[in-house]
Amino acid sequence: MDESTNKWMLWGVGLLVILVLAFLAYRLVEPSRRAEAKAQHIADLIATGDELFVQNCAACHGQDATGGIGPALNSKQFLGSVSDEQIRSLISVGIPGTQMSAYLQDFNGPFTLEQVNALSYYLRSLEEDAPDRADWREPLAAPPVTGGSTTTTVAPAGPDGEAIYAAKCAACHGGNLEGGVGMALDANSPAAGDPDEELLGIIENGVAGTAMPGWSGKLSDEEIKAVLDYIRTVQKG
Repeated sequence: MDESTNKWMLWGVGLLVILVLAFLAYRLVEPSRRAEAKAQHIADLIATGDELFVQNCAACHGQDATGGIGPALNSKQFLGSVSDEQIRSLISVGIPGTQMSAYLQDFNGPFTLEQVNALSYYLRSLEEDAPDRADWREPLAAPPVTGGSTTTTVAPAGPDGEAIYAAKCAACHGGNLEGGVGMALDANSPAAGDPDEELLGIIENGVAGTAMPGWSGKLSDEEIKAVLDYIRTVQKG
């Protein structure tokens, strides 16, 4: 009886030692594993945010967020003056009275909360190497044209319907008007047969009960007309 008891005690002690060693190994390895998983998750968010930016924001803010008709977001001054929460808020609800519309689905935009978060991570990832741009709020000036001994500046062109569509509409209606979250607008869609006045009204006022917001007050009349002209041009091929 004593020999059997001693045998089981030895087995119990051995098992306890194994469990203690396994726990210590877990405590040593787990923080590193979690750190690696977190770093990979952030890298994935940044990559997703980069794609979203190119598809939805670059037309106004530039391919590398260095500015265009919209402010330069890739600048020390901007990124150093806003928190991550403020960046997410700007993306989510937009800026009333400007061309910056709301992008979160809760505010009739195309993005999920996860996509807003990914875009925020992408913008923040630019901060370390961001250029010094004290004038980050100013649109990029039209390039000067030099001829002989005189230099002239090109007058700003009218609104670029294609660029506005890419920035404001493509996320829902597709880059080629093929549709997606929103209805198709291409040559094979019912919209191709709708009168201009009807489409203008939809763009201006939106469609109640859907994710289609009204753009009146966010885009000028000229910009809305430029978007319609672009849609018609694509429909005609």
